[in-house]
Amino acid sequence: MSITSKRELFDRELQKLYHAEIEILDLHSDLTAAAASDEVRAIFGGHEGDTVDQIDRIEAIFATLDMEPCEQGSPIMEGLLAEKDQFVLDVEDDDLRDLDVISIGMINERLEITLLDRLILLADELGLPKSTMSNLEENRAEAQIALEKMQQFLDNRRIDR
Repeated sequence: MSITSKRELFDRELQKLYHAEIEILDLHSDLTAAAASDEVRAIFGGHEGDTVDQIDRIEAIFATLDMEPCEQGSPIMEGLLAEKDQFVLDVEDDDLRDLDVISIGMINERLEITLLDRLILLADELGLPKSTMSNLEENRAEAQIALEKMQQFLDNRRIDR
């Protein structure tokens, strides 16, 4: 399908974000299980509720825009999932495995933030309802907080060394 308008681009990106968030539920569960430390398990386990809320907000956007919730896969997201499947469990050293798990999580949050930034820009340019903007902005804020928690883990690790 050829994209010829901002609205078509918005719709596609919303479908990609929806797909990503649904995949993220499984990703966080897998990363929690793969983590070696309670601290890293808590980072991902604690974010699961936020992800469910983010999915609910995306579904509310679909409803507001009179669209059926629909997922569109993304090669980037599929690559991230393949990375997790192929490499994370191969790491035997606990510290290294936690580093790998956190790195996958950070890539995911950065991807999510990038998608949300694009959607917020398009929603603003299209003059979409304020509820759409606020739902996107709330999801972005939660993704930013999750990224900052992961970054704090890495910063603390550097200080402790």
